Amino acid sequence: MKSTKQGDANLQKKERISYWMFFLGQNIFYGLVAINMQTFFSDVGITATSIAVIMLFTKVWDAVNDPILGVIIDKVHFKSGRFLPWLRISFPLITVSSVFFFLLPGHGTATVKVIWATAAYVAWSMSYTLCDVPIFVLPTSMTDDVKERNQLLTTGRFFAMVGVTVSSVAIPVLQSRLGWLPLGIMFTVVACMAMLPLLINGKERHIVRSEKSVTLKQMINYVIKNKYLLIFYGALLMSGLLNFAQYIQIYLARICLDNQDLASVISLLSLFPLLISGIVIPFIIKKFDKYMVYIASNIIASIIGIILFFVGYSNLTVFFSIVFIQGFYPGANNILLFTFTPDCIEYGTYHTGERAEGMAASVQTFFSKLVGSISGPIAMLLLAGFGFVAGEGAVQPAVVTNGVWILYTLCPAVGMILAVGMLRFYKLRTTDVQVMAQYNNKKISRGDAEKFLKEKYGTAADLKF
Repeated sequence: MKSTKQGDANLQKKERISYWMFFLGQNIFYGLVAINMQTFFSDVGITATSIAVIMLFTKVWDAVNDPILGVIIDKVHFKSGRFLPWLRISFPLITVSSVFFFLLPGHGTATVKVIWATAAYVAWSMSYTLCDVPIFVLPTSMTDDVKERNQLLTTGRFFAMVGVTVSSVAIPVLQSRLGWLPLGIMFTVVACMAMLPLLINGKERHIVRSEKSVTLKQMINYVIKNKYLLIFYGALLMSGLLNFAQYIQIYLARICLDNQDLASVISLLSLFPLLISGIVIPFIIKKFDKYMVYIASNIIASIIGIILFFVGYSNLTVFFSIVFIQGFYPGANNILLFTFTPDCIEYGTYHTGERAEGMAASVQTFFSKLVGSISGPIAMLLLAGFGFVAGEGAVQPAVVTNGVWILYTLCPAVGMILAVGMLRFYKLRTTDVQVMAQYNNKKISRGDAEKFLKEKYGTAADLKF
């Protein structure tokens, strides 16, 4: 094992802030393109069925290229670092591809639109992948303290949700007044300004590299034998497949509420609970295991979603009140979600003796994007089945209104219930992971690690790096 250290032993304040701001900018991009692609495509005249096909093709490829990048990250060794160089490569690519995406000509033929839309999203998504896989495992090179990693990631997820929510608040209002292209350029500039500081201030102090090259077979073995990684992201897949809310929020405002600007109100009402969740969750997980907090949040959010389905939206005051209360729990979920990946990385190393952070992180992003690659197209196909009419300002039949409401409320609630059922088999806990990290970094012996871990997790593997 080779470990390089750069700079001081402790993270500097500007590094933490820069790391969190990168998440903000990255997710402004995500909120701009990934969440609104179907609305943009339908506004330029692409049919719901064609959009479903485009989303299925592009997003499946988007998910598949994550493991490919994970393998590349684990095998390519830059002299300047392990993960930061990838972020620096992605920066100009995502900037250019985001603007290109919104240059899609609304006056072109149907074929031209479909080809342009497909090519533009593939280019954007690959640029996004270049920064999405490394950013989540960068903390493993910034520090070897598990609690400090959790704090970095929980706060980072908070900033990520702020980025998505701010986009969701601003886009419906600004799009109707500016149009898609000026809006895209404006958001691209803001996102770049937020991402840039990490590329300047970030340091990798705790870079662990294999002394010998890790084969693809070893990496795949690392993932296959990492049952908790597969259980956790299998549960995420279950939940996400039915989470259509983010894809149809503007449709909900347009069709059910008769006012696109109300999509901004919904997002704004979700922002305040998110801010509160972002403040309190780091303190809560200091006293309670984050797994239990995550489970509780899923259960409560599903119950509120079912209540909202039956209450309806005829009374806007009641509707907005429930949306506000519900916002606390998805906010907590999204903040905690990706803090589990570093834990699974330590378990994988303890169990197999291999270390493949890039591969593990790519599983995370693969499942996250696979959710979008399937749930987005399913949402559009269901809308098409309800009789959705393409075109900005098109009049929709009544059955579409009912369909949008079901997709927005009941379906996500059912998905979260299914996920909780699968997460019963996830046994990793923070105190155990800290012992694994100490063994994996060769700070304690195999015997000392097994005193704490053998009964629950089995014997430790010989470290092969």
